[in-house]
Amino acid sequence: MLAPFPAPLPLPLPDALHARDVTLPPARAADLQPLADLYAVSRMPDLLLAPWPPERKRSFLDEQFALQHAHFVKHHRKGHFRLVARQGTRIGRFYFDCSLPEWVLIDILLGPGAQGSGIGGALIGWLQQAAREAGAVGLRLSVARTNPRARALYQRLGFIDAGDVAGTHIAMVWRP
Repeated sequence: MLAPFPAPLPLPLPDALHARDVTLPPARAADLQPLADLYAVSRMPDLLLAPWPPERKRSFLDEQFALQHAHFVKHHRKGHFRLVARQGTRIGRFYFDCSLPEWVLIDILLGPGAQGSGIGGALIGWLQQAAREAGAVGLRLSVARTNPRARALYQRLGFIDAGDVAGTHIAMVWRP
């Protein structure tokens, strides 16, 4: 059984997201399987050359999702764990923690149909503005080395490289 999400905190949304008909409802236990499905869809291309049958690949991705989820909720107990919905349909997840002087973008994952639509940039821009207004020292994240599209987005939004994370990810920071 996966750990529950922390209790949701109030979250006012900016007009830029309302204009796109995007909402950020709190993630709940009932969302875990659809979130695992979204994770699997996003990661399956990484396993195209793995010599496993499809059911083994999915099992592996489900295990990875469970480990990632456990890590996120354990290390970000005061984090915001939100779904990304457009016109009431779940299209992604947006996890962030604003409980420390340096805020953390824990994870952002949009389904294939929502990628490249500007929603990710709008979400991150909103988080940057909120961090600036709250007097945060900045915002940090890590991006997989195998995800150049996401890294390019973060660089366009003003993030700079801040070192290696376990050889698989790049730490990035943004300062107001």
